[in-house]
This record gives sequence, C-alpha cells and structure tokens, in this order.
Amino acid sequence: MSFEPEPVFDPQAVTPAWIGYVLGREGQCVDCELEAIGTGQVGANYRAHLSWSDDEGPESVVIKFAASDSQSRSTGIQMGTYEREAEFYRMFAPKLEVAVPYAHFVDFVPGTADVVIVMEDLAPRSQGDQIGGCSFDEAALALSQAAKLHSAFWRKKELSELAWVSRRTPEQVEQTIALMDLLQPAFVDRYRSDLTAEALDLSNRFASDASHWFDGLPRPVSLVHGDFRLDNLMFADPDTSILPKLVVVDWQTITHSHGAHDVAYFVGSAFEPKLRRVHEEQLVSNYHEELVGADGTPLLSFDEFWDAYRRFTWSGFVMAVLASMIVGQTDRGDEMFVTMANRHASQVVELEAVEFLNAS
Repeated sequence: MSFEPEPVFDPQAVTPAWIGYVLGREGQCVDCELEAIGTGQVGANYRAHLSWSDDEGPESVVIKFAASDSQSRSTGIQMGTYEREAEFYRMFAPKLEVAVPYAHFVDFVPGTADVVIVMEDLAPRSQGDQIGGCSFDEAALALSQAAKLHSAFWRKKELSELAWVSRRTPEQVEQTIALMDLLQPAFVDRYRSDLTAEALDLSNRFASDASHWFDGLPRPVSLVHGDFRLDNLMFADPDTSILPKLVVVDWQTITHSHGAHDVAYFVGSAFEPKLRRVHEEQLVSNYHEELVGADGTPLLSFDEFWDAYRRFTWSGFVMAVLASMIVGQTDRGDEMFVTMANRHASQVVELEAVEFLNAS
C-alpha cells in the first residue's frame, strides 16, 4: 500500500516520510534536519539536510513556506503572491530558458497561506545582497536573464487570459493610489531620519500626483518578475565551473507589464547612485540588444525602451514605500527599504522622471 501523507504547510510538520514521498523516493529518507535560510519578507525558506537509506537521494533541498509573521501572511493572501508563485512553478518554470530552481513538488490551497514548494538546493551559489549591491558583470548577468524572460512572453495572448497573473487594471490602480495615500505618511514617520531630502520630497509628490504617473505608463507587453532585485538572485562563484552562473528565485510577484519595469527596478536598486551613473546606460543598452524576437530582430527601438525605462524608475520607489508598510517589520527590512527608497529617488531625479507626475 502506497504512503499518502497529510498535506504539509508548516516547517514543523516536515518528516522524513513526507520528504521521501514528495521526492518520489518513498520510505527511503531516514533523517531530515531543517535550517532557516534567506531574507524573505512574505515567504520563509528552509534548507532540508537529508539522509537516505541507500545514499542516493539529494543531500539537501530547499522548502519554501508562507512567512510565519501574521501581517506578512495576510499581505500574501490579499495580494495573491502565494498563488502566483505556485502557478508559476507549475505552468511556466519547466518551459523557460530563464534559469530558475527545479521544483520537485508544489502544493497550494487557494485563498489561504497554505503553500509549500520543494526545490533543488542552489548551494554553493550565494544570495545577492540588496543593500551591499553588485558589480557591473553581475548586473549584466542578471539583466541577460531578464531579457530572456521578457522576450519569451512578448505580446503573448495567454498572459491576458490567466487570472492569477497580476496586471494593471483600473481597479488595481485605484487600490494602489489609495494605499499610497494611507501608508505614505506612516512611511515618512518611520524612516524620516534615514531618508534623503530627495526621497522625502518625492514621497509627498507621488502621493499627490500618482494618477498622472499611472496614466502615462506604457501598456503591458510581457511577463515580468515584478521584484527583480539582488536578494532574489543566486550567484555562483565566477571562478568555479558551476552552471548556470545565476538563478532567479522568488516568483511571487510575476506581473503582466513592460520589460522596463524589471530593468529600471533592478538597476536603480542594485547600485549606489555614483556607480549607477557609471553603468546605467551600458547595462540598459546590453539588455536591449538581447530583447529580440524569435527571428533575432529587436522587439522595440532603444529610444522607445529608454522612455519606458525612465517612467518605470518610479516603480522601485513605490515598492519601497508600500511594501515596507504591509509586511512584518525587521531590522534588515528597514535598512533595505530605506536603501531602495534613497537609491530610486536619486534615479528618478537624475533621469528627470519627475515630469511623469505632471498631467499630460
């Protein structure tokens, strides 16, 4: 008789028997020890160290659950982040050229925080550091993956037919503006002493004129990661033979949007302003060269993409304001959100994207 375990949505419920079942090696896992890893805000990741009766199973896997913090779990349910990631691994991940973790097992109960994803362990790759930043080569590697994702889904009709993919609708825009009105004062109160004068000014201006920015955004044309930043990238040591050199994780915020959304968000948050000024145009140019159709032709002109890029410099700033107020507060989270807000504020001002708050 085959073993059919009860569903597991809590790290404390993980057993060797369950591990053996989900990995297709029933009855062969003899020990399982969990270690908390990562810096997730809405999800919680654990490395499961495994022992097998025949020594042929994997030494470890990574298991992702919903965050334990009640505020973060509530946010994940309301925003559909748990459902999106589960469906991404079920439907899209196996077909992509983008480097993503292999998912051994996915289970999710709609409308709840009951979610579990058992993935390959990406060690010895290391997680990028949102606060510390990255090198030009690391950024170029990341944006090459973004170009593969965006090219694969460019103008694909199926994106508009999938209810679980986030998208910009009039209702969603209204909700975001209402959230900004509600949360922006609390954001300023919490972080005032750590925010630059630019960031403080922009938070007030966006709260007043957000509708104009939304009105001027380019229409959605592809699938974007939605939270494409260093904390969600796993890098291999360039001096080793490990491939792929970069793997993209945390697919909870996939969105039907424009490729410039991910690119501006990544570049604006990955560098201190001084370094961004040095690398920005070259990185965007490199990405644009890889944004091609199946026949190798560009999907849009560079000038068109650059205009969209400037408009989406606001996206990281908005994320910093809103996300910081709707997930559980941590010391690292505070430092990260302040860093994002300050870096993106500098990017918005220097690329003269403040003009997009004006009525057209």
